[in-house]
Amino acid sequence: VDHPVRLPRPRLVCARGFPEGRRAVDASGRWRAGPAHSAGPTGMAIPWMPREISTRLYEKEHELENVKTTYLMSTAWVGGFLAREDGRRPAWFNRVKLMPVSTLTPDLQEHLANTCHVICMKARQEVTSEPAKRGPGGPDRPQTGWQAGLLVARVMWRTLFATAAAKANITKAGAPVLFMSACQSLQSACRKLLTTIWLEVQTQFTSKMSKYRNIKSRPVWNVMEGLQYKTFCEDMGFGLFDPEKVSASSAGSKPASDLQDYLEEALALRFAIDWLNLSMKDAEDFLDLQTKRLQRKAMPRARLPGDAVEAQLQALKEKSVDSFAMMWSDDAEIRGIASLATRLMDGLEGPSAMHFAATFAGQLMLALWKGVHPLLAHHANMGIARIAESHAVVGGLPPPALQDADAEKSQTAVFDRIALSYGPPSKDCKELVSALPRGVLSCIVKVQARFRGMIYRARHFTRSRTVAAYCKAARWPQLLPPAEGFDDAETPRDQKKDKKKKKKAKKVDATKLKEEIQDFQPTVSKYLGGEPNKAASQTATGGGGFRGAGVTATGSFGATGMGSTADANVDRRSWPLPTADHRACADLFALYMYSMYRRRELTQMWATLCGAYERGMDVYAELLNKNPALKPMLESIAAQLKRGSVVGYDKAFIAKQRKETDGTSASSRNPAADMFASSRGKGGKKFGATGAMEETTLPDANATARNTALRSGMTPLPKDAGPRGEEDPNKLSGEYLMNYLKEMDGDDSQFKDISASVIPLSTGTSPARKPPHEHILEAEMQSQDSSRRPSSDAGTPTGRQKKPKLDVPFCMKRVKPIWLPIKAHRFAAYRAKVLQLLPQRVLQQYVDFEKQGQYAACIKLLESATPGSLNVLSPATLVNNKPLLVETVLQLIVGYSGLCLKNNQGPVAVKLITQVIDNMSLALRDLHPGHRMVLEAYLYDTALSICYYMPQDIGLTERSEAFFQQASERYLRLEHTNRYCKCCLRAAAVLHMQGHLSEAEYYTQQALNKLSDASVSSLLVVCYHNLAVHTLVQQRLADAVAHVRAYVALLRQLPKLGNSWMQQVDNTQWLILKAQELWPQYQQQTGLRDSQAATKFGH
Repeated sequence: VDHPVRLPRPRLVCARGFPEGRRAVDASGRWRAGPAHSAGPTGMAIPWMPREISTRLYEKEHELENVKTTYLMSTAWVGGFLAREDGRRPAWFNRVKLMPVSTLTPDLQEHLANTCHVICMKARQEVTSEPAKRGPGGPDRPQTGWQAGLLVARVMWRTLFATAAAKANITKAGAPVLFMSACQSLQSACRKLLTTIWLEVQTQFTSKMSKYRNIKSRPVWNVMEGLQYKTFCEDMGFGLFDPEKVSASSAGSKPASDLQDYLEEALALRFAIDWLNLSMKDAEDFLDLQTKRLQRKAMPRARLPGDAVEAQLQALKEKSVDSFAMMWSDDAEIRGIASLATRLMDGLEGPSAMHFAATFAGQLMLALWKGVHPLLAHHANMGIARIAESHAVVGGLPPPALQDADAEKSQTAVFDRIALSYGPPSKDCKELVSALPRGVLSCIVKVQARFRGMIYRARHFTRSRTVAAYCKAARWPQLLPPAEGFDDAETPRDQKKDKKKKKKAKKVDATKLKEEIQDFQPTVSKYLGGEPNKAASQTATGGGGFRGAGVTATGSFGATGMGSTADANVDRRSWPLPTADHRACADLFALYMYSMYRRRELTQMWATLCGAYERGMDVYAELLNKNPALKPMLESIAAQLKRGSVVGYDKAFIAKQRKETDGTSASSRNPAADMFASSRGKGGKKFGATGAMEETTLPDANATARNTALRSGMTPLPKDAGPRGEEDPNKLSGEYLMNYLKEMDGDDSQFKDISASVIPLSTGTSPARKPPHEHILEAEMQSQDSSRRPSSDAGTPTGRQKKPKLDVPFCMKRVKPIWLPIKAHRFAAYRAKVLQLLPQRVLQQYVDFEKQGQYAACIKLLESATPGSLNVLSPATLVNNKPLLVETVLQLIVGYSGLCLKNNQGPVAVKLITQVIDNMSLALRDLHPGHRMVLEAYLYDTALSICYYMPQDIGLTERSEAFFQQASERYLRLEHTNRYCKCCLRAAAVLHMQGHLSEAEYYTQQALNKLSDASVSSLLVVCYHNLAVHTLVQQRLADAVAHVRAYVALLRQLPKLGNSWMQQVDNTQWLILKAQELWPQYQQQTGLRDSQAATKFGH
């Protein structure tokens, strides 16, 4: 809201807009009316505001509430803008002259927090996703993230302003004009602050004023806060407290600002200017449309809809035309959050509703800015990437650039040039102006005045005419206060409507009125207890017509005669006559009482069931404690239930009848009877780890395979499920896939690529993150303790611990690539399945070997399995035509290898995986080609992982590259991109540990190239992190720093990751930046030059 400045204008428009909010308040704190004084801050007036409108709004006491409402909402917008980074910088919202949030009730605070979260998430979704990828869009749909964010901001700001203004004592017709006035004042303030901020950027981050300043300078927050307070409060008059006198409620996490913060501030101001400009255009279109409606002009015909959906959207859009608070948007989610904010504001009542509404608006604007922050941070990072040290030396930093589509529509395309024009003039300019004659200077002033008049006609004349026409048609604002009893003045259109609605009053005969009242019979719906037949009722009441048997005086069949009794004893009745309302209320009360009774009964039933369930679980737990041998049975039952939920309980528990080859039919046995029966020496079905399997009739020519299948309980493979007779040998489909899904309880994750989210999200239960330098020092001290512990035990004095020397070699030694471990697939289910296949006499021996860690002996015992030998380490005796059981044993061995590594039995794990790899070709002979390829890739990848944990095993280490080549080749053929990238990162970590740094960097770069078109993910973060480690160890510091910046930028776009993983990422960033700081000293000590840094180690 701006101070008037007298400039030559056309007659229609005055140069005076609204005064500053703080100057509309007198010394006693009350709002006052009257002309603005010349003392105080000055600023540009609202150029399109007509003189008569601004005079009435400011100088008339009855219209001063409009100025107050505009001031409060503008201050709320400023508060949301300044407080958008309260978590990182000193808090601003407690220094805004609004009602504090703590004065709200707890339920209102909860509703406000939930609404803010929804708005923030929607804005973040719009600015971080590409609108062009959502399908074909119309001309009004946003094409970039910047435009999508502007759309959300426009809709929310207009909705909040109109809804909050409805809480004030102002005319509804004035809300659009007040909204445009607030937008114009805020836009002027943002333009002025943008100029000031950019001039400060050139001062703080260049050597223009001081040779010690560069792009790495860290000015204190007071510098930026002082500029914001001077512009918004002292110059433009918004309600802010002086930051030097009122301290912030929180200091923030960053002790000082940097170039990133200043560029984000400039980008936020550019975003705000575009936002407010589009908001004024939207309000101008609304004024034009409402003017035509008020004047009853012909409206433009809407385009005919193409389908039913478009017709519904067009109908909704027409409904929202008359409402200024509901701005139309094709996005249903935006309309939904606008409606949510409206309902939240509607809940505010009372004399202070307007003040609380302003606080709500400020918090919701704050949430909107929080959602837009990723977009601003992204453009700021791109702007920093374009800045070099040479820019700081010459004293001119380039501005952050937008996308071409956004730059063309931006209102601040050349803001840097405009800002520099407000800076101090150069010496040459001063000399040239001082040398000008008097006449030339006066001509320049006249040209400037003419130019400003041309700017007004080109920019503001159409808007000024629209506002004037609307205010005239709506008859707002009023010159005189409204008469007592009338809130708003009637428009000519309203007067015409009232004339149409007026009807001639019907004359009433006073002599017959009493008789009509006495004989009046109301018509009540039959659903409320009225008469079902109105005609019969009228006939009976009138006394004429036919009356059948059993018809009472009121014309109802089977009624109680209430009407006739009441007519006979009207004077003696001491109770009110029951009506349909009484009957409906009685029925409702009876229904309520019955519902409460049923609720109590259901509650008792539920309590009884819960108590019985708890007692049953306690008894069963005690039984398991007494007899641990029942645990495999429990796992079997759990597997059956899980399989039943996938394939159906009828297939999992009910045995189907089948015809024998000799024509005799045998009735199916009860699965419950065979659940605990021994299956040794019996044909037919066996209830294994995954439930009773369906038996498939096999051809007589293959009787041996049939008998083996019947004994094992496994479904035999179909004829075409093998390496012979396949059109596409690598495609897994048909009956083989169906049998696999039945055995695996519907889990086909092995045949699909994994997710790129390789780092788990934060759950809040992991240890807190420590500062990197403290964590690194603590780890170093612990390593020193572990190295000294043997001598200490022997009695040798160990001495005091020495802090390590912090230099570049120490940083290179401490950085490590992130290791992505491979996980065992369904280990518990596979183990339970294998235990079910063992005879009872072997089962206990198998469990004992497991407890002793003798896993090779466990695999040896599988030769005694019921279906046949399942010892995959001896493929010569391996059972035939059992591919799924073979896979089960191999997955079990992978799990055992992980247990060996966990229990410090590395040699056992090496022996197991080596034997599996050597015998794999024969053991997997019966598997489908596609299934075999997946399993081979998994086993080779597991062997590569064991190479990482066992670097001292020379034989296994020499085969690590062969393991990687075999696994990566199969992943590429399967088109499992993310698995391939993880395999590359594992191979690079192994090579890094072996000292092959260039090969490690090459494989990591291969993974990064595969993810070039992928979306942002934690796998991409790991690639950049490991590249930074590889390049630092090779003494390529510039590349390492670039990779660090890349993965830090990616982390800002991801949700919060686990603390244990983020600790290593933080440590690497700190070590690389510390190495960069110590690099000149390291070069002097080693005599290394920049030109030699890439060749000293053969690169």
